[in-house]
Amino acid sequence: MILEVIPGGAFVENTYLIQGSASEELIIIDPGSQIEQIELAAKNINFNTLHIVNTHSHLDHAYGVEYFKNKYNAEFYIHKNEESILDAMINASIRFGLEEFANPIIPKIDNYLEDDQELTLAGLTFRCILVSGHSPGSLCFLFESEKNLDEDFAQNIVICGDTVFAGSVGRVDLTGGTTMEELVGNINSKLMCLPETTRLLPGHGPETLVSIEKESNPYLIGMYNES
Repeated sequence: MILEVIPGGAFVENTYLIQGSASEELIIIDPGSQIEQIELAAKNINFNTLHIVNTHSHLDHAYGVEYFKNKYNAEFYIHKNEESILDAMINASIRFGLEEFANPIIPKIDNYLEDDQELTLAGLTFRCILVSGHSPGSLCFLFESEKNLDEDFAQNIVICGDTVFAGSVGRVDLTGGTTMEELVGNINSKLMCLPETTRLLPGHGPETLVSIEKESNPYLIGMYNES
């Protein structure tokens, strides 16, 4: 299995490349503005079909979607509740005022993802988990070891976008955000119930584990935790 993280851009957003060991397909998750770095990494991987799968549609996670759709004839997967945020990409670009986000092109969605939907792409099976709060259609993607027996999964893996980070959680004051109580409640009920050895791969910063966040994340054990 190939699992590579490419951080980059003004907000140091994590893009992920993932592929099963016997597949000629490749999944790119959350292609941001670090397009050149993503392409350099992808050139080292053998694939003939590209799938673009997004956790959510904020500009730093979706700026590169149209580029990769167009160049590789790739299909784009995202939750339907993210469509209005995609449509606001131009306004977001103006608000940030950064050259790297200039003139974004709003990509066409090819496939709508749903909560608890299971997909098999690039030789890997994963489940979508809706964790709203940071945005209305924020999805986490759970790759379970027992459903990917041909791969060297020592632990379950969750690519979790901007829901939970190492020692923190996502913001709720950006486009489509709701309340910290909703976000933290969803993280606790949908992610912290997973096995404690589950790896959490966030949209920014280093990876962490469910066990670490359950024990020490101040947002999950503090004032916003109503459990």
